[in-house]
Amino acid sequence: MISSLTVFPQQSLRWGGDPSGGAPYVYTDPANPQSYIGFDYDFAEALAKQMGMKADFVPTDWESIVASLQRKAFDVIIDGFEPTEDRAREVLFSKPYYLFRLQLTVKSTDTLIKSIEDCKKYNKSVGTLVNCAASRLLESGGYNAKPYQDPVGAYQDLEIGRVDAVIMDVAGEMFYARQNPKLKSAGKPFQTGAYVVGIRKEDSLLTGRINMAIDTLVNNGTVEKIFTKWQMWDEEQLKLRSVKTAAYDMTNAKFNWFEALIKLLKAASVTVLIAFGAMFIAVILGIPLSVGQSNGGTFVRALCTIYIEFFRGTPVLVQLLFLYFGLPVIGITLPGWLTAVVGLGLNYAAYESQIYRTAFQAVPERQWQVAYSLGMRPVQAFRRIIFPQAFRVALPPMTNDFVALFKDTSTAFAIAVWELATAYRELANATQSYLSMGLIVSVYYLAMSLPLAHYARKLEQRLHRKSTGIITSGAEK
Repeated sequence: MISSLTVFPQQSLRWGGDPSGGAPYVYTDPANPQSYIGFDYDFAEALAKQMGMKADFVPTDWESIVASLQRKAFDVIIDGFEPTEDRAREVLFSKPYYLFRLQLTVKSTDTLIKSIEDCKKYNKSVGTLVNCAASRLLESGGYNAKPYQDPVGAYQDLEIGRVDAVIMDVAGEMFYARQNPKLKSAGKPFQTGAYVVGIRKEDSLLTGRINMAIDTLVNNGTVEKIFTKWQMWDEEQLKLRSVKTAAYDMTNAKFNWFEALIKLLKAASVTVLIAFGAMFIAVILGIPLSVGQSNGGTFVRALCTIYIEFFRGTPVLVQLLFLYFGLPVIGITLPGWLTAVVGLGLNYAAYESQIYRTAFQAVPERQWQVAYSLGMRPVQAFRRIIFPQAFRVALPPMTNDFVALFKDTSTAFAIAVWELATAYRELANATQSYLSMGLIVSVYYLAMSLPLAHYARKLEQRLHRKSTGIITSGAEK
C-alpha cells in the first residue's frame, strides 16, 4: 500500500479563502487580529488533520479565487464554495460538507414583502452577493437585483432603504441580520445548495482523499460539532450522509457571448454616465477653486488649499466609501451611482483646479492690458480674451484627466455600482476567460476614450486658430 506521504510529499494542505468576505466563513478574529476564525477555518483544520496534513490558510480575493487556484497559489478552495456549471469547466468538486438554504430579509417595518415572489411582483430591488446561488437565482428569474461584494454593505443598504430586500445564504443572514432589530426574515429558508471543496482538474487523486476524509468527518460527528459551534446545524445536514457531488452535463453548457456583449454594453453606459457627470462637477467646481486659491483673500485661499490637498492626498476609494456609508449617519442617503458621480467629481475638481490655475498663469499679463485698451471691462476681458487662451492651454491635460476618469469609475464597485469593470470581473469569473473577456472590455474602454481624445484635438486646433485671430485683430486696431 502506498503511503500518503509517498503520494503527497508535502505536509501541508494549502487552502484559499477570502477573509474580507466576512463572517462566519473565514474572517479576522476580533479578539486576536493576528489570527483567523470561522466555520470554514475550523472545517479546513479538521479536514487536513483527518488527511494527516497541516492546514495552511492562504488569503485571496473572492473574485479571482478560481484563477488563483489554477495558478497554484494554493491546493484547494474552502470558502462557501458552491458547485456550479461555470465552475465545473475549471475545477473538480468534493462531496458537500454543508447544505445551506437561502433566506430573504427585509426591513422590520416592511409589510408588503413576504416571499421572493413578492419582490418580482412589486418590482422591489433585491441585494445579494456576486457570483453565488442567490445571484444566479435572481438573474435567471428576472428580478431587480443589486450585486454586492460583501454582506455588510448589503444589509446596511437594506437598513437605510437603498434596497428593498436582501437574499443570502442562511450562514450570512444568521450572522449579520438575525439579531438586528431593524431587519426581519421574510418567509422561511428555501432552495437548498451545497458547500464543497474546489480542486484542480489534474488533482483527481487529491479529490478522492478529500472525499474519504469528508465521509469520515460526517460520520464521526466532527462536521456536526463544527456547525453546532457556529449555530448552523439543522435537520438539513442529515442528508450529508447520502448526498452526492453535483454532476453537470457540460456538453450543453455553452456561454452566450451575444448576451455577454449586451451586458457589457449596459455596464459601459453606466460608466459613461458616471464619467460625464463627475467631469461636469469637476469642471464647474475646479474653476472657482483655482481662482480662489490664486486671487482670493487669506481665508478663501486657505479654504481652497485645504480642499485641494485633502482630495488629492486621500484615496478616491476611501472618499467614496465615506460618502456612501458615512453620509447616511447624518441623514443624507444617496444611491450608489449618484454617490460615484459626486465623489469622483469632488475628487477630480481638486486636480482640475491646478490645471486651470496653471493655464490662467500661462496667459501673458499684457493680454489684460490689450483688452483694457479696447475698452473691455474685467469680466468681459476674462470671458473674451483670457479664458479662451487659458482653456486652449488647459484642454490637453483636461482630456487626459477625462480619460483617466473613465478608468477610475471602476472604484465604484466598492459601493455596489454595476459598471464596466465590475461586469468584467463578474463575466470573467464565470467563464474563466480573463484574456478574451479582458480584450473585449478594453475595446469598450477604447471606444469611449478615443473619440473623446480625437474631438479634444479638433477643438484644441479650432480654439488655437480663433485665439490667434483675436490677438491679431486686437494688435491691428
